[in-house]
Amino acid sequence: MLVGWNVGAAFGLTAGIQGAEVGVVAVGCDVQAALALSQPLVYGGRDQPLRRRSTGGSVLALRRHEPVRTKLHESWLRQLNWQWRRTNDERLDGQLRPPVLTIDRGEGPRLGHWEPQGRIIGIGERHIWDHPWEEVVSTLHHEMAHQVVDELLGGGGRPHGERFKHACKMLDIEDGASGSPDRTDRSEADRVLSRVRKLLALAGSGNEHEAASAMATANTLLLRYNLELPSTGGRPDFNSRRVGESAANLNLQRKLVAGILSEFFFVECIWVHTFSARKGREERILEILGSAANLDMAEYVHDFLHEAVVRLWRARKAQVADGQRSRKREFAAGVLSGLRDRLRAERLQNEARGLVWVGDADLQGFLHERHPHIGKLAGAGVRRSAAHNAGREEGRALTIHRPVGSGGHSPGSRSLPGPGGSRR
Repeated sequence: MLVGWNVGAAFGLTAGIQGAEVGVVAVGCDVQAALALSQPLVYGGRDQPLRRRSTGGSVLALRRHEPVRTKLHESWLRQLNWQWRRTNDERLDGQLRPPVLTIDRGEGPRLGHWEPQGRIIGIGERHIWDHPWEEVVSTLHHEMAHQVVDELLGGGGRPHGERFKHACKMLDIEDGASGSPDRTDRSEADRVLSRVRKLLALAGSGNEHEAASAMATANTLLLRYNLELPSTGGRPDFNSRRVGESAANLNLQRKLVAGILSEFFFVECIWVHTFSARKGREERILEILGSAANLDMAEYVHDFLHEAVVRLWRARKAQVADGQRSRKREFAAGVLSGLRDRLRAERLQNEARGLVWVGDADLQGFLHERHPHIGKLAGAGVRRSAAHNAGREEGRALTIHRPVGSGGHSPGSRSLPGPGGSRR
């Protein structure tokens, strides 16, 4: 399966492809080379539709009972092709010539490769299937860096040597040769998170007053940490992280959780477009931005709140369901609104002590630097029903706490990382 604006390099691959069990998709402005392939689909340029060619009586040269992943190859390649062109235009002023993009079907550990002789960038099928799309794009950028070395910087040198590092700077990506991408000095962050972990363990206490006090103390500790970050004239080392699952439609619960993170947990939140490789469609996913410690805490709270809504709904469903599907939405909105009321009350108490949070201008700058064009999502109302009131009551009593013990949490839940840094 081949995609590229110029598929001339495909001639050299014909012999190997004709005996393969997969079909070929050739995408290019010059499609004459595609005639040498077992071409079920040919695309003549970005403004021309796909057209089908017969190959010995079959429409597609694929196995009769092809797997789901093979059916999705075409959409994957179009996304990779679009991402390559966008990166080349925005970061390299269009200096690179388009390569041939392929899906590697091997079962080995290789994520991607660059073949300079055939001008081919290959991305592993299993990598696309198993990992988030942003990781696939990172792999594409890594292989683009190798392409830059060979085609713009003269080639030669070690595979990840100085020329490769220079290519990564040109593409504005991590060079992948300096260890963990998290360059933050985490000693202070680890100290704060260690104390927060202990407080969140207490917040799971059966004693209602002790639990509430522990949660309030943890929030105050995080507030003090962010207010006391050293100001050296330079911007703190911010980063971004995508959390939760992507979705085509964003329900009210997702929006409310994101609002709580943005208002109370010292991160900026933005819904960004992504691609679901398994569904073959565009979706959106929540991206959070902030310092290392705040990202860890916000991700934990994000997962905790979504799980808490499910748990509380199961416990109260029989009382408030009333045979209406919308009651779950109303109940979830009530839980998160009740928690927001409680966190706002705690923030007012901190302001009375002189601990006033006015936002982080540097973080705002990082957000707008990373996402220059930001729009707003449409709001959504919710009926103030009995289910909503019941949820609000549960939310006001909810304490954010960490699981006790290594096995005390559900399989899908996350816990705050221990000393040494983030999980990713």
